Amino acid sequence: MPRRLVVTALLLFVAQLSHGQEAKKWPIPSKEAQARVETLLDELYKDDFAKAQKDPILRSRLAQTLLFEGRETKDDAAGRYVLFSKAHSFAAQAGDVNTALLAADELAKDFVILPATIFRMKIAMLQQASKVEGAPADAYQAVIDRAMVTLDDTLDADDYTSSLDLIAAADQAALRLKNVALVVTIRKRQEEIARLQKEFTRWQPFADKLAKNPADAEANLELGKYQALIKGDWDRGLPLLARGAKGKLQALAQSDLAAPTAAAPRRVVALGWYLFATDKTVDPAMRTHALLRAYHWYQENLVDASDKDRALIDGKLQEIIKLLPSEFRMGEITSELKKFDVPSGPVYGSAFAPDGRRFLSTGYDGALRLFSTKTGKELRRLDGHAGKVWAVAFAQDGQRAVSGGFDNSVRLWDLSSGTAKTFDGHKDYVRSVAISADGKWILSAGDDRTVRLWNIATGKEERTLPGHDHTVWCVALSRDGKRALSASLDKTVRLWDLDKGSLIKRLDGHKDTVLCVAFTVDGRHAVTGSTDKTLRLWDLTTGSTTMTFEGSAGYIQSVAISPDGRRILSAGADGVVRLWDAQSGQEIRKLEGHREQVWHIAFSRDGRLAVSSGQDNTVRLWTGSR
Repeated sequence: MPRRLVVTALLLFVAQLSHGQEAKKWPIPSKEAQARVETLLDELYKDDFAKAQKDPILRSRLAQTLLFEGRETKDDAAGRYVLFSKAHSFAAQAGDVNTALLAADELAKDFVILPATIFRMKIAMLQQASKVEGAPADAYQAVIDRAMVTLDDTLDADDYTSSLDLIAAADQAALRLKNVALVVTIRKRQEEIARLQKEFTRWQPFADKLAKNPADAEANLELGKYQALIKGDWDRGLPLLARGAKGKLQALAQSDLAAPTAAAPRRVVALGWYLFATDKTVDPAMRTHALLRAYHWYQENLVDASDKDRALIDGKLQEIIKLLPSEFRMGEITSELKKFDVPSGPVYGSAFAPDGRRFLSTGYDGALRLFSTKTGKELRRLDGHAGKVWAVAFAQDGQRAVSGGFDNSVRLWDLSSGTAKTFDGHKDYVRSVAISADGKWILSAGDDRTVRLWNIATGKEERTLPGHDHTVWCVALSRDGKRALSASLDKTVRLWDLDKGSLIKRLDGHKDTVLCVAFTVDGRHAVTGSTDKTLRLWDLTTGSTTMTFEGSAGYIQSVAISPDGRRILSAGADGVVRLWDAQSGQEIRKLEGHREQVWHIAFSRDGRLAVSSGQDNTVRLWTGSR
């Protein structure tokens, strides 16, 4: 008889001796019942236990076996409890994070155990797994990934003891990997957490006060300062400030919450946060996030700004950049934050939601996947394309997205319902899509050599822009939605007037096919990437190249420009993401992690995160600071 059947049969016998079985969740079995199971397992797995003590790989395999056996043991509380507990323990000792977490989740599902107890089990497991000697590199990376995901939850809950335990586990795992850049990044985060813990002791009395009386104006104001200006959590902090004690800060928060769309009130909000940040009487710990908020609103003012206003706004943005600590400056991407595995195949496209809290990835299997940036969890899967999905873009409302695929269709998705509106007209693969800032227009292009403009309200093709004599690999829309850029395998880039449907300018200069293009923030320049392994910065007024970026070891397949225009990210066939200085054309750093070519790269709207998607079946998040 196979050993699994023997184990199951014997545990059923032991089940008759155990007590406390319930229909839903069992209480933790008695020590006597657990001891009987332990004795049985020692008899059945004696040799396996001995071998596992000497080899982490064998420990991991044994943990997986015990996890399987536990799931197969249906009617025995003590058997399931001991098997899952041992699976968790052996997996932790082996550095097998995923198996250990699965075993802990099984215990939480089946037994009356406090969530806090399970949570502490998981943290202890990560600490133990980070110290395992001789584990594979993937095991240490799993410790880091899981610790960093869980870290966000502990910080949201102001549980700084757990936060510091998690970051210590991540630090230990990074040391095992001998990844200097990762260790530096983690230790910066460690310092930030220690600072937040110290700060929170000042605000704890107000949190306690607010819990007793949610209308307390002073408590709202003080806790609002902590959430928005210390932690940078504006979603939680702004409403608290707006309900706080009357004064300039309350009025400013109320104006910010109103989300003005006109230029004048936007300038008032931007200037308000700037003046608050530069007030010498303000706590220095609050200045950084106040400056970032001012930066956000000044950027909003760039939309439709006149030449005179644009110059003033640009000057203020540059002033804020100089005042910010270097790690908070936009576009300063330094290291990988999280890795998302997509087992279904290569990931061709990716895009951030406007708030940076979610991102979409496209895939080989015809699906789009919506992920949480914070937790790493897949929030929704969007099915509908009949073939590979190559490109995706978020609408500014964060509720819709547009995709293009190898079924020759363009689809506009409602992310709440998961339904899509289909735009048919392309005669071949769709390679690139973009959606206008006002949410009224979709731009698409592909292998049929055309660029097409779609009216979202009517679902009709408004106009076709012919002219390229080869595949159009990439398109981009200006912020005002009046102009478009297209990059093609015919080695050219073309600038279009969308109102007239006419060609404004043809940009020649690349020596081979052009695979990517992006507008700069001011709309007056563009960046392109090519199979000639160079990036080019173009003056769209003259149509000439103003700078060439050299140094890539492979085809450049995607480019992204930071919101302030100071930094450029490129990704390509050499599997490396590169950060460039837009002023000098110099490469600042290489971001390595992908094992095969990188298809797409994008900045988050605040410029502090980047997302890349690759042939290696992964999406990766990159950061400079959190």
